[in-house]
Amino acid sequence: MRFVTHFPLISVQKSYASATNFLVVGAGASGLVFALTCAASGIKVRIIEKRSQRALIGKATGVAQGVWQKLERFNINESVIDGAIPMRNFVFFDDENLVANISVPAINKKQPASMYPQGKLEQHLEKSLRDYGVVVEYGTTLTDIVQYDNCVCASLTKNEGSEVEKCEAQWLIGADGAHSDVRRILKIPFVGRDYPEEWSVAEITTSQWPSQVQAQLFLNHNGVGLFLSEPSHGVIQGIFNAPDVAGKLQEKFPDAKLLYKRDFRVSLRRVLSPRIGKIWLIGDAAHVQSPVGGQGLNLAIWDGIELADALLKNDFSVERRLASRAAKVLFFTDFDYRLLATRMRILRALRNSYWRCASRYPSVAKWFFKIISGIW
Repeated sequence: MRFVTHFPLISVQKSYASATNFLVVGAGASGLVFALTCAASGIKVRIIEKRSQRALIGKATGVAQGVWQKLERFNINESVIDGAIPMRNFVFFDDENLVANISVPAINKKQPASMYPQGKLEQHLEKSLRDYGVVVEYGTTLTDIVQYDNCVCASLTKNEGSEVEKCEAQWLIGADGAHSDVRRILKIPFVGRDYPEEWSVAEITTSQWPSQVQAQLFLNHNGVGLFLSEPSHGVIQGIFNAPDVAGKLQEKFPDAKLLYKRDFRVSLRRVLSPRIGKIWLIGDAAHVQSPVGGQGLNLAIWDGIELADALLKNDFSVERRLASRAAKVLFFTDFDYRLLATRMRILRALRNSYWRCASRYPSVAKWFFKIISGIW
């Protein structure tokens, strides 16, 4: 990162100079909601994305009640979106034995989460953003950042580098995911650790999913777990902390037709502070965690709206709130994962006893699902 006192424009094949209040790097969920919050307030915002188009598969499926509440101001909620499935039932197996069949308790008279594909939610957010006259600039890559006393200058390339632009912004928002270019350019440490397992995710279509169930969890004694959810009717997503989730899905649903599959690694990492001068990091650019608990998408959307609301009011205490909430969510997801993946008999027995009790007494389960809901 370089701090300078002037604004040099370098001569290139094609060079432009532009200015905006906010430059958002990354058009995932956190970047979209940040830009949407600004646009809805009449503030000039620009959002770029280095991918050529939006990816619709291989993403999260659970949207928390707290997120729906934050999106209501844009007329985006589970009651107006076609296909959102309220999470009402959760089934838990250990070594193929039924541990608990849980009726998910309501939080503030609503279900704590709904099953809905992240890719489709991002499409709704992008459409709402276009309605305010802001278009995601696909195929645009951030290549350099220069900070000044009162602004940021970002170097951008388009059309495989044939067009180069300098964009001046009052604030730059890094919302460009776990492999953030903003974080890389600024050489910001991403503190934490990697989980040892290789994970896999896949989606199938099937007619054999039990209609009354929204989520199922299968664990076994060697610490391997398979989480199944129904992001949309007839489509099942499986996440497995081992390779070959597609094979596992096809074992459980013989009529399965594979839509996609991929392997990935999981980390527990975060930046020490989401703010670096005139630059902010949000979403996966600021923190990554286990998919257990389904909090990645929800925290990303919370980050984007919370930061935009605060900056529009010049409320810089948001730095502390962002860091605090990220630390709490990472602690919860890591604790939850360790408890689910444990090989210790005594911990497995205690875990299973809790869920058996929760299946009989909804009040026992309520604290867990309140965390899932994001209403805290």
